[in-house]
Amino acid sequence: MNVADATKKIINRLIIILLILFVFILISFFVHIYRVNQYNSLDRKLTPESTITEVAVDLHPRGQATDSWEKDNAFPDKIIYAKIYEGTITNTSGFLLKDWELTVNIKDDCFLNNAWCGKVEIHQHEGTKENVQTIDLRDYKEEDVTLEHIMAGQDLLIPLKKGDYIIYHPDTGISGEMPLESDENFDGVVNIGLIMYSYEDDVDLSEYSFDYHLKQSYLEGSVGKIFLILFGVWILAFAFWAVISGLVLRFQSKLNMQSQKLKETFEIIATLADGKDSYTAGHSKRVAKYSRIIAEEMGMDKADCDNIYEVAMLHNIGNYYVSGQILSKPTTLSSEEYSIVKNHTAKGANLLENMYSLPYVLEGTLLHHERYDGTGYPTGRKGDEIPLIARIIAVADAFDSMNSDRTYRKKLTMEQIRKEFEDKRGSQFDPLVVDVVLEILEELEGYEQV
Repeated sequence: MNVADATKKIINRLIIILLILFVFILISFFVHIYRVNQYNSLDRKLTPESTITEVAVDLHPRGQATDSWEKDNAFPDKIIYAKIYEGTITNTSGFLLKDWELTVNIKDDCFLNNAWCGKVEIHQHEGTKENVQTIDLRDYKEEDVTLEHIMAGQDLLIPLKKGDYIIYHPDTGISGEMPLESDENFDGVVNIGLIMYSYEDDVDLSEYSFDYHLKQSYLEGSVGKIFLILFGVWILAFAFWAVISGLVLRFQSKLNMQSQKLKETFEIIATLADGKDSYTAGHSKRVAKYSRIIAEEMGMDKADCDNIYEVAMLHNIGNYYVSGQILSKPTTLSSEEYSIVKNHTAKGANLLENMYSLPYVLEGTLLHHERYDGTGYPTGRKGDEIPLIARIIAVADAFDSMNSDRTYRKKLTMEQIRKEFEDKRGSQFDPLVVDVVLEILEELEGYEQV
């Protein structure tokens, strides 16, 4: 396998890994979204008895010098006492306090005068009847008040007794009451206010419930940050893959162009080598094709098969130095003529001795007429001493010769070719290569003569 193919294989594996990681991250993120949605939709409640620490509610008299006073014009011969009560809502969850409402149960007779900055939903009971009204006590007209009430000068007094309750709905404007922000470095705090009148000094507001939802952002918290990091790393890895792939594609394009040029050059050389004899026209191209098919059937990788194809294209280049009269002679060659023909292997090897870019080109060119039993030429090598590439080309060369018309005979039938290979298996030809060819003989016959 050449460097380009190895690099492409690595790139293909990398994109598969990246896609698997992306799917894993995406599925994990969807699971995270589901869990966050479950968290955000959970109905939460805080009471004075709760041990919850994510939010806190503190209802208390504000306690400043001007925050309490007496009123003597509401009832004849009765003084009622006013006090400003403050509700401190603290969000320590680290998330957004998305929506909330505070319900305060009334335990003693009292009067509600004012509330800020939100609206109050007042539930007032008269026997079995319940009067309910939601009102902004900072901005109202008396005729709009449907609850039982008293006007003491400019002050509105809404009587409440045990069993009644008020629900404070926070303001959603610039007051910051809702939503109430919080993060890992900041506890959100907001104060609401109530003015209550009573016959005694204090109003007991200790019985309450605080209903709320928290909203966690998908990218908040440690899990969200991990996903941000993972997505960032994945994008960087994908960008790296894209850049490398682009470079490899450009390199591959240039390589393909060079390969095409080399192929065309080889075909020209093969045409020159085969051109002196009309009966051998296209011989080198066919031998190259058969050699590649045999190599593929023997399980060789693409790079080796390509190498065998290119070497086989050049295997007869030495014929360029042999006279056309000898190559096309219709009768038996003389011993001197046969020596000249045999010398084409050495001539070809000498011509290609400086061709370092094509592996095994000298072996294929010089040794493709060696015989497995050692009686071939030019060196008399035998068995595994003959390089495999030369043994394959020898069989492909013989097949094309037997399957083609010659000046001295017509081409052989497939039965005759099969018998020739079987008879010369282990003597002229490598048995392993012959066995492969016998398996695919009909397939080779079906390839178009070029």
